[in-house]
Amino acid sequence: MDFMLTTFQPLLFLWLKCYAMLVGTFLFLGWGIIYFNRILGPEKKIQSRQSSQQAITRDFWQSIKSLITVSLMLAGGLYCQQLGLTLLPIKLTVFNAIPLLLLSMVVFDTWFYWGHRLIHAKFLYKWVHKWHHQSYAPTVWSNNSDTFLDNCFLQSYFLFAPFFLPLSGYILVAHKLYDQISGMIGHSGYEYSAGQVSRFPSPLIGVTFHDLHHEKFNYNYATHFSYWDRIMNTIYPDYDEKIKSFEQSSPSKILMDS
Repeated sequence: MDFMLTTFQPLLFLWLKCYAMLVGTFLFLGWGIIYFNRILGPEKKIQSRQSSQQAITRDFWQSIKSLITVSLMLAGGLYCQQLGLTLLPIKLTVFNAIPLLLLSMVVFDTWFYWGHRLIHAKFLYKWVHKWHHQSYAPTVWSNNSDTFLDNCFLQSYFLFAPFFLPLSGYILVAHKLYDQISGMIGHSGYEYSAGQVSRFPSPLIGVTFHDLHHEKFNYNYATHFSYWDRIMNTIYPDYDEKIKSFEQSSPSKILMDS
């Protein structure tokens, strides 16, 4: 028993720290986005339909539970790295931090796209991903409303990435924080971007990108970028036009006028 405690105590502490970080981000950012959406007003809302209070509450508590698994996967990747079981990470400098973060984002986007398409297959969808798609009009609390198996397919990247990428633990944590923040924004139901930055030829995406996935189901599988969906012809046909329609008013203009 003493051996087990000594061996796994560092993992337990890492797990608790990762969970506190992700839940803290979830709560703080979630309420902040809700407040910001009220300032933006209904003209920036993507879908006209609203989620029921019951659905919002369901997603909130499921996310709190789901983050236990997500944080364990992140902590597991960091712990294996500390034990020297993974690739030796490249020494982090001010010059390579951003390139390494971008590398992780590109690889994760590939992992997410193909894993996401896989769990949309009929033989997996019911058992793995159906829960997440109960939200046709997602809210900020929908981002982490996933099952354990769903996280095993998509969020396990943060457990396995140190085994095939020479990433510093700081990069892994920074990427997970970015993924948490961008994912919550992507489920917020309001479009914040305006301009060429979130439509072709830019690989970046707006909130509408993933909102359309919830609404239309068989489109827009990626998470950070649009290039895989464009290459594989799974991007929603009118995505760029829908993004362009929000360009007439920007969040900064709305804030100045309010």
